[in-house]
Amino acid sequence: MSQQNPAGSQQPGPVADDRALVERFRNGDTHAWRVLYERYSQPVFRFVSALGVPPEEREDAAQDVFVAVFRGLSQFRGEAQLSTWIYRIAARHASHLGRRRRMRSFLSLLPWHEAELDPQPDPAERASELRLLDRLLGKLSPKKRMVLVLFEIEGLGVNEIANVMGCPPNTVWSRLRHARAELVKAARRIAT
Repeated sequence: MSQQNPAGSQQPGPVADDRALVERFRNGDTHAWRVLYERYSQPVFRFVSALGVPPEEREDAAQDVFVAVFRGLSQFRGEAQLSTWIYRIAARHASHLGRRRRMRSFLSLLPWHEAELDPQPDPAERASELRLLDRLLGKLSPKKRMVLVLFEIEGLGVNEIANVMGCPPNTVWSRLRHARAELVKAARRIAT
């Protein structure tokens, strides 16, 4: 939302600012890319984390998202907010990583495949609250988890989430309601 200063001229809001940065990037301004990266790197990292990307893969996953954003930014049409477009890329990437993990897990069950050793957990991930949250979010289906994270953690509105996920807003509300209920149930089971 734009704000007006006392003289009546418009000051750019976050969306207008994003569009200006995209245009500057297209014109070769490397500082514009740095600003966009700094603006969205932490939200993307939190998003891929909350979508179930394992701790040891999160940093690489977030970087891969930004490689895709960098490569695709010149074709960004601006029909959606930049944040929506970036979250879609992150959601697709997290989903792809999940499929790849499931395939590796399946292959590890085959008799000819040697079991891989689990890497040492990241010391920063040892906080019990984060582990509990990861565990609880991991019990949700990917679509419900994505809606919950985008709404509750990232603060996106229902219409923007609908754009990110490619579904109607009513579906977002339904998934959010079910995700919250399942999360409460799972937390109660853990507490007892």
